[in-house]
Amino acid sequence: MKKFVQITAALVVLLFGITQTLYAENYQGVKKSKHGSYIVMMELDPVVKYDGSIQGYPATKLETGKKFNANSAHVKKYSQYLKQTHVNTMKNAGINSRKKVHSYYHALNGFSALLSYKQAIKVSKQKGVVRVIPDEMRYKTTDSSPDFLGITAAGGAWLKGYNGEGVVVGVIDSGIWPEHPSFADDGSYSAPPVTLTGNSCDFGNSAHNPLDLAFECNNKLIGARQMLETYRALLGAAPDEYDSARDDDGHGTHTASTAAGNAGVEANMFGIPRGSISGIAHRAHIVAYKGLGNLGGFSSDLAAAIDQAVADGVDVINYSVGGGASLTGADDIAYLFAADAGVFVATSAGNSGPGAGTIGGPASVPWLTTVGASTQSRMFQGTIVLGDGSTYTGASITSGVGISSLVDAEFAGGDLCIPGTLDASVAGKIVLCRRGVIARVAKSEAVSLAGGVGMILYNNNDVDNLNSDNHAVPSVHIDQTPGLAIKAYIADVAGSATARIGCCENGEWESAPSMAIFSSRGPDLVAQDIIKPDITAPGHMILAGNSPTPDPGSVPGELFQAISGTSMSSPHIAGIFALIKQAHPSWSPAMAKSALMTTAHQDVRDNDRISRADPFDMGAGHVNAGGKVNKGSILQPGLAYDAGLLEYLGFLCGAEPTALSSLTCLIIDLIGIPTDASDLNLPSMGIAELAGSQTITRTVTSVAKENGWRKYSVEVDAPEGYKVKVTPNKIRLKKGQSATYQVKITNVNAPVGEWRFGSLNWREKKNRYNVYSPIAVKGTLFSAPDRISGNGESGNSNFEIKFGYSGAYAANPHGLVPATITDDNVGQDPDQSFDPGDGYSNAHVIPALGAAMLRVAIPPEATEADADLDVFVYDPTNTLVASSTLGGTDEVIEIPLPMDGNWTVYVHGWSTPGGDSDYSMYSWLISATPGGNLVLDNAPTSATLGAIETVDVSWSGASAGQWHYGAVSHAGGGGLIGLTLVEVDNR
Repeated sequence: MKKFVQITAALVVLLFGITQTLYAENYQGVKKSKHGSYIVMMELDPVVKYDGSIQGYPATKLETGKKFNANSAHVKKYSQYLKQTHVNTMKNAGINSRKKVHSYYHALNGFSALLSYKQAIKVSKQKGVVRVIPDEMRYKTTDSSPDFLGITAAGGAWLKGYNGEGVVVGVIDSGIWPEHPSFADDGSYSAPPVTLTGNSCDFGNSAHNPLDLAFECNNKLIGARQMLETYRALLGAAPDEYDSARDDDGHGTHTASTAAGNAGVEANMFGIPRGSISGIAHRAHIVAYKGLGNLGGFSSDLAAAIDQAVADGVDVINYSVGGGASLTGADDIAYLFAADAGVFVATSAGNSGPGAGTIGGPASVPWLTTVGASTQSRMFQGTIVLGDGSTYTGASITSGVGISSLVDAEFAGGDLCIPGTLDASVAGKIVLCRRGVIARVAKSEAVSLAGGVGMILYNNNDVDNLNSDNHAVPSVHIDQTPGLAIKAYIADVAGSATARIGCCENGEWESAPSMAIFSSRGPDLVAQDIIKPDITAPGHMILAGNSPTPDPGSVPGELFQAISGTSMSSPHIAGIFALIKQAHPSWSPAMAKSALMTTAHQDVRDNDRISRADPFDMGAGHVNAGGKVNKGSILQPGLAYDAGLLEYLGFLCGAEPTALSSLTCLIIDLIGIPTDASDLNLPSMGIAELAGSQTITRTVTSVAKENGWRKYSVEVDAPEGYKVKVTPNKIRLKKGQSATYQVKITNVNAPVGEWRFGSLNWREKKNRYNVYSPIAVKGTLFSAPDRISGNGESGNSNFEIKFGYSGAYAANPHGLVPATITDDNVGQDPDQSFDPGDGYSNAHVIPALGAAMLRVAIPPEATEADADLDVFVYDPTNTLVASSTLGGTDEVIEIPLPMDGNWTVYVHGWSTPGGDSDYSMYSWLISATPGGNLVLDNAPTSATLGAIETVDVSWSGASAGQWHYGAVSHAGGGGLIGLTLVEVDNR
């Protein structure tokens, strides 16, 4: 992109060297446009070249070594000046400025406009105009994301022959539309490297749905399986669903075509040519696994799909599926072993951003590659032209609409445009609607149902994303500021407002790449020492395949859609994984992920489009798959961080020890596998509780192409307030050799409880390889385990505590407390959406008074197999403060120091086999007052910075057949600083 800007600027400089007089007098030289669109080149310097020669407007030109900042005050001021000259040029030519479509001012000063030939000649005569040239239609060879990623560049992956040839990509999703041209076999595909058995091409169940035609798989789409046994048994198949592998809603078709769809597929939407699209690994074979029905998917079905994919011999899986954060759900563990089988897996981070700690599962596990979503530079754009000449642009993939009356939905039934609420006054008009509450496409459906001819949809802020949905009427999606301006215009002209919507434009998202607001963020709440997401990739306005028979409310008959989500970014990484697999078939999944992360770039903004993204937004950065395939590229990263099954088991021993037997963890420890998550051999480095200082260990392996010695030196950008020391700080390796190094991170003056970010980079002596790692650190007053466990009526245990300060310290025992067991039955929620008042959630009131901890749990054995119950907790002010929504039922919520009053726990019937499910809810209230049958046998009486001390506890009277909890409280000079729970399970 930088090179393009420089070339463009150079061309502009050459044009400026030709006098204005030549073009102004030779207006007959203006060529007639075939499309009625012209580009007007202006005389003044663009922003990147402007030297400050106009009084009152400081220079904006780039200085050597500096980065361009489009948001600086000087740039904004001069940009606005140039924009106004464009408006004045149109007015001086006697042409309404609403005909202006684009303004260019950064690397090119000019604008485009919809003009007649005579008007173009008039414009060419105006002062300050250098040249007027006709607009030309240009057709891409693919949708913009492969170009944006640089894969199509000269010397890049595709031209070097890395296109997925011979690789099998499995897509676990909502199925696939097999007749889609993205999956056609043109006869050039070789026979697939795997042979599928059983019902491997599951289409043609016309008895359930007459539209489900038979299809014979080919050498491109080599298989498609429906994996919905649990779903069908419990929920059946709705009449509009396909009871086969055929895609119901287009989601699976979109992800499959993004990852590995054919190259050069012509995309037409609403009768408008949108160029051609291509999957990232366009020569790969595809196997589709339908693991989602209309209402979602059961983890049992999804785990079966993973298992089947491994059995089928797929090389790569895309999994744009998620739920609550977890470490040991069915799909989590299935993927642990898929990784051990060498399968590369990309999964979506989730769409619950931009709040912190919103990473879902299985994205939360370290053995998968978790993908955030960011914008790309291409924007499908529509233009709104108001009756007063004001022009606004926004996201649009639909057709346009001519000049029509314009109404504000607020005064025609409600500004949210809920279907059935708009009145007859909108008939034949364009309607202004506000985003929120219901789906965006439902709003255009509401306009269509009421007879409206177009929709302008505006956001509730200026930092949310704009989306190019398949709307029921011509629509443009805009930010809040232009939306409120349009709203004010409608009010000002009192019933005479008009507008038109221009279509079919390709605009530019100037802040790209910037994080999408919906993209889930870290920290990873179930493993805070693991930085998630791992990487970010394009996930906004991605043009790819669709089902022509989508769910009700969506527009039927369209084979393509341009939609957004981490579901869209994940298949980009899956496609890139296919390229890596083709180039390096022997690499482990961890090595492939390492290549993605260590070569990523960090020039990414957050969703506000201004501030820089951090590792909890973007992971290691934006995937950098493009450019020449040479040393330092994603296919030649130089060094790799590897990990396998034993390392991940070690991680689980520390992060969720109850998931494994004590013997397994003992053996892991004996053979020297680290169990601290901070020591898991990932390219990223996280410490969630740094008390004073901590040393972590990493091992790198040389994957350099050449056989000679490679020398690396470390460069560190320490998190603010911390000191980072790397030992050794230089390494020397030949291909295949490994080196281990330690990273000691010390809190110098960073505040407790605040995440700080930095990085570590191994730079090769000749600068051919640069191996990047993000760092995330949060200081704490002390470090101690969250919980310890034991069993027996009497017993003892101990744990270590590490101090991050010097001063007062006291430990006290609380409990043990046996669980209160509440038995009940909950029914199936038809829409699976939690609403405390809809009758599909049971309310349990727990009075709390002087408690140190409120704990609630429904373990798997406390309900029937395959039930998926969720738990939601409201505090005494009736505010939702916590929820547990894991796949399956294994729900736990812990509330430290709950306020006094009545707490309400709702148990929600998300999925109840047979229509309802019995369950037992366990709850504990651990008193804040020390005392009980838990005894503190030994504990330090003061804290010393960096010191490691031991706390010994014992208990008696823990009744057989009961599940007990207690706690050890930790207090400093300022009061309570933490709790260590003590579990004694004698059931």
